[in-house]
Amino acid sequence: METSSCVVELQLYAHRTRCELHYEDLGSVGPDVDKRFIQRAVLDGKVYPVGRGRTKKEAKREAAKNAIMCLLENEHQDSVDPVRFYCSSSLDCRYLKVKHQASFTPTNYMCWLNEYGLKNKLNIRPVESTRLGPNNATKWCSFVVGEEVYPAVSGKTKKEAKNEAAKLVYDMISSSKTAETTDYSHTSTQNLGLNSQLHSNKRRQRATNFIGLVDHYCRRTNCYHSYIEVRRCGPPTNPQFFYKLVINNKEYPEAEGKTVKEAEQNAAQLAWYALQEQSDWDSKSLILTKHSCLFLCSLRESLASSQSMPTDTSGSGVFTDSSSSSKETIGFIVCLNNNVKLHRFASDFDPMECLGSGAFGCVFKVRHKLLERFYAVKIVRREEKSLREVGTLSDLLHLNIVRYYTFWMEDSGYQWDISSNSCSSSQSADNSPAKYLYIQMELCDTKTLKVWIDEKNAESPQDSKRREESLSIAQQIVSGVEYIHAKKHIHRDLKPDNILFGMEGEVKIGDFGLVTRDDDDDSALMERTGQRGTTSYMAPEQKNYDRKVDIFALGLIYFELLWRIATGHERVEIWDDVRSQKFPEEFSVAFPHENQIITSLLCESPEDRPEASKLKAELDTWAQTFNAQNNVSDVSM
Repeated sequence: METSSCVVELQLYAHRTRCELHYEDLGSVGPDVDKRFIQRAVLDGKVYPVGRGRTKKEAKREAAKNAIMCLLENEHQDSVDPVRFYCSSSLDCRYLKVKHQASFTPTNYMCWLNEYGLKNKLNIRPVESTRLGPNNATKWCSFVVGEEVYPAVSGKTKKEAKNEAAKLVYDMISSSKTAETTDYSHTSTQNLGLNSQLHSNKRRQRATNFIGLVDHYCRRTNCYHSYIEVRRCGPPTNPQFFYKLVINNKEYPEAEGKTVKEAEQNAAQLAWYALQEQSDWDSKSLILTKHSCLFLCSLRESLASSQSMPTDTSGSGVFTDSSSSSKETIGFIVCLNNNVKLHRFASDFDPMECLGSGAFGCVFKVRHKLLERFYAVKIVRREEKSLREVGTLSDLLHLNIVRYYTFWMEDSGYQWDISSNSCSSSQSADNSPAKYLYIQMELCDTKTLKVWIDEKNAESPQDSKRREESLSIAQQIVSGVEYIHAKKHIHRDLKPDNILFGMEGEVKIGDFGLVTRDDDDDSALMERTGQRGTTSYMAPEQKNYDRKVDIFALGLIYFELLWRIATGHERVEIWDDVRSQKFPEEFSVAFPHENQIITSLLCESPEDRPEASKLKAELDTWAQTFNAQNNVSDVSM
């Protein structure tokens, strides 16, 4: 018997059955001129007969061959799935029955896919594309196997995207085969008097392979997952299995089924829905196809309400199973086209009111249906500015910066109808995918810093508390800017309109549409050329600039916080002078310390302006002094 491929065959078997395989080196026997090396295979803790050879490699092959022969001669009697043992041509290719229900993982998915196409006489065609990401272009690839279109996945390189796409095809095909085999074996041992409704439900559930989706998700995110049996009950002729899925030590809800595989499939389904509710959920996982999304979701609504739900305009219909005795209505989506796009905004959120709209898009106050929490969702066209904003927000987490949760893309936007107090979808004119970007963020107060300044300017005489409140606001803005600069970003559009207040009154910096990287490489310098931003808050330098442009804008904002400008005409008269460090005489007298700070921020040369960290320390020191002076004044009074 040839042993050249036994090591590989045994390794594939170990992968397929999820068994731990290693070889033990037992040394050697005989004189140096005729030495024999000894090794043996250990599979899942079970020791198999030793193998001998003139070299360690030969001994290992013999040990693998001996283990294979033992496995072939001792088939397990308590099997669930027969798993084929792919032996070399010289070995006996038979079926081994094993306890485990996993298939082996190939090392080269492209080779596997090509072989699959040849065996089944199917045409394999890759569909490759390049999409603009938040920071760079991303390579995408999907496969068309015969007439079946599989989801597209991304990768850092063209090769990686292609292999990931092939891996997804493998996951979905192999898992669906396992599910079909298990269901067949179960049917052969059960009473065939099952009603047609049960068979219909099984077919629907098999249409979406949640085990494959979860497995692919875990591969993409480098997560470990396993299915744990919770309990089993019922008579031998009609058992009930209860399983739950554990991903990275996090347990998901348990599910039941008439077979182990059905219970695992249902557990994967519950986990899949739970994963989509997580804040770090990657929305690209929502790309579905005809193969993978016949079964869409469970709707906790009546038939009437489900019929009123918004549906996709791509030719899909939502139906309900009125014959089910369950209180829940099961919704199914029938895919008439290859691709199905979920209206995630309509299905996950209740729009409460439109907070603002314009050429950029619109912002809605929404309530998450499951979490019952309020958020802001910004809907904009998919452009470079909006993608840049998402890329930056995902990198920032600070008390004084508007918090970002997640984003996703859809091919239609939503418009708020003021007269009917409702929103409607607006489909893209062409057929290109993902035309609109949906950004889920924390909900802030509708009052901006611009409104706060206007309210203070409308007061006469000037509010005595304005100086103290302005100092607190300035400290919070600078704290956020310091964090932005520490993350190697430049905001570039700091102004009162882009500074919000949280629901507890804290300052929140928003609108990162013009943000750019603060790097020293040539590509970053080229990216930062050109005048962008709000002219009245721009720093003098606009050709080649760095993070100090934000410091210049801070100086102008701090001046506006402190000084009452009664009319727009007055603002026009003094603004150019303020930008040139020429302040009204009354301002210098009323705010001598702030005058020095603001003067340093408005230096024409960027090198002369302080870093945000230094400015923050200076404001903190001034706040301590200012508060001490106020306390002394209060005591004396």
